[in-house]
Amino acid sequence: MIQVRDQRIDESVFMKLHEKEISAWPTGRDIDLDEAVEYQKSLPEDKSFWRRLAKYKAEGKTGLYPRSGVPVVEEEIKLLQSLNSVGVELFPFTTDSYTRNRQFEKAQFGLEESIRTGKNKLNGYPIINHGVKVNRRVVESCRGAFDPRSSYGANSFVAEMAFASGMTSMPNSFFGWIAGYDKTVTPEACIETAQYLGRLMGWYADRGVILSSACHGWLPNGVVPMYMNMATQIIESLVTTGQGGRAIIPLTNMQGNFSQDLSDIRASEILFPKYFEKLGRKDAFIPGIIGNQSSLFPFPQDVGMAYGYINYTAMLAAVAGLPACSVKTVDEASGVPSIQSHMETYRSANWLFSVMRAQNWEVNKDEVALETEMTVKAVSAIVDKVLELGDGDICVGTVKAIEAGVLDSPFSINYHPRDLCLGARDLHGACRYLDFGNIPVPEDVKEYHREKLHERELAEGSKLGFNTSIADFWCLSRGKITGVTEVSPYEAEAMSFKPEIEAKHPTVITGTVGVDSHVIGTKIVSRVLGQYGFKVVALGAQTSVEDFIKAAQETDACAMLISSLYGMAEMDCLGFRDKCVEAGVGDILLYIGGILGVGVRDFKEDEARFKDPKIGFDRVYPPETDVERDIVDLCKDLKAKGLL
Repeated sequence: MIQVRDQRIDESVFMKLHEKEISAWPTGRDIDLDEAVEYQKSLPEDKSFWRRLAKYKAEGKTGLYPRSGVPVVEEEIKLLQSLNSVGVELFPFTTDSYTRNRQFEKAQFGLEESIRTGKNKLNGYPIINHGVKVNRRVVESCRGAFDPRSSYGANSFVAEMAFASGMTSMPNSFFGWIAGYDKTVTPEACIETAQYLGRLMGWYADRGVILSSACHGWLPNGVVPMYMNMATQIIESLVTTGQGGRAIIPLTNMQGNFSQDLSDIRASEILFPKYFEKLGRKDAFIPGIIGNQSSLFPFPQDVGMAYGYINYTAMLAAVAGLPACSVKTVDEASGVPSIQSHMETYRSANWLFSVMRAQNWEVNKDEVALETEMTVKAVSAIVDKVLELGDGDICVGTVKAIEAGVLDSPFSINYHPRDLCLGARDLHGACRYLDFGNIPVPEDVKEYHREKLHERELAEGSKLGFNTSIADFWCLSRGKITGVTEVSPYEAEAMSFKPEIEAKHPTVITGTVGVDSHVIGTKIVSRVLGQYGFKVVALGAQTSVEDFIKAAQETDACAMLISSLYGMAEMDCLGFRDKCVEAGVGDILLYIGGILGVGVRDFKEDEARFKDPKIGFDRVYPPETDVERDIVDLCKDLKAKGLL
């Protein structure tokens, strides 16, 4: 039975939850809510996120909204002051993955190792471990306002720490946890956690401090239109405002087709006020909409293409008149960005903001109007169906809608979505649905999608399907608006092993190690392995070394194919081979690939480190390795062991 309801948490209950949250790590003892309110009131106006955003809007300017977050305080301050020098005054503040998953002991170890070695061992800022006093040093070190990031596990504690430290915004985006951060948590538990943050914002608001919540929604891990993302942003905003939160900041994600991306911005301007009024959220307001660079598409490895990618986003934000825009740095694909790349990237984006905003340039109005109409229809139908399922209760309806596939998106990390939908790009690069699954999109909108995809099929002379969707996922990183389904140079050799694979059906284990939430790569690898005849035990993202080994014991697997993209795999995998030996599976083949450390990497060094007996992998691969190459290597290694 669904327990969660769209009802404000009673203050006595809230205070008990508050005491429990801040007791999870010793630094929590320094959080005093009454003192935090007075500190917030003492801060200059530029520290208020929503006011800084509203000021950009009033001035007709577009501000930068880049990510920041390194583990060592002195380096973080240096980074922030460097960003100030290129005009940045809005800071999405990235916490490290251990902190997000409530593993504060590991975060402490990573922090100490970062200080000891002079190299970043965490992929973000350990806000809990640093504590209120240190965090206030960071907040006071620069101009601008902070918007820290977390996920389900530590979201409530991070919010408590952030607001007590003088930060003034935080995403309350529980669909982001379902899409990309938390594998097993239930939708109901996500909503309850989001309600806590909304209530915390409401508590501050009741005492005269307005904090803001950026909505990220259900980020699609594949090529689909932003209907679901926008619908779930609206749901997130209703959950937050239902608990007393007031300032809501939608994020519009840009996917590469100018008219469609611009129409999503226009649709957001229509849809959020519509549902605030419908559900009686009279105190809710939107200080501005922020543009966001794509969603989770691969970022170009080539620096020249990366500049093109970020400047497309900057140009669109400027043409749309957005008050802020998030752009990634040009070395995004190589790991955690350097200070130099931050500064070069944002100088480039600022040039476009200045030049394009001054021109008041307009695109094809009719095309944008049609796309906006389709988006408003589709998003309204989705949100209305959620309300119908909940008999007017947005929280109850959300739980039921995820179960029914009414709310759905491909390749999500979480176990609970149905994953019934699939998309591809049309001839002009706009994202459409190939398969709607159970999403309640109106029939005229569905027909519009079918017509657009059929145009591409006629032009290319082939049927669009799953392989098209995967190729389209990669296309922007390669400077294309549609993908090309390419034949792997390893395919023929891999196919030569298929009869032997199908005869023996060797068992292989796949997954992403540690608390890494990047799930798309391991899902694709699992699918291709299955097509070749392997029996695949797919553990998904956020899999501990112990769970990999347990699966090997239970299935008599011959190999593990592990991915990692968040940069902390070395700490996760120390002693991996020794642990396998201790568990009686020491002969298993161990493969790993991805971004295997924080910062710009030398692959040869990473390869040597992970093959070292201290970790013990047999093969190590860089990002974007051809899956068929993995299969060829795997088959050769299995034959050498007499297992194929």
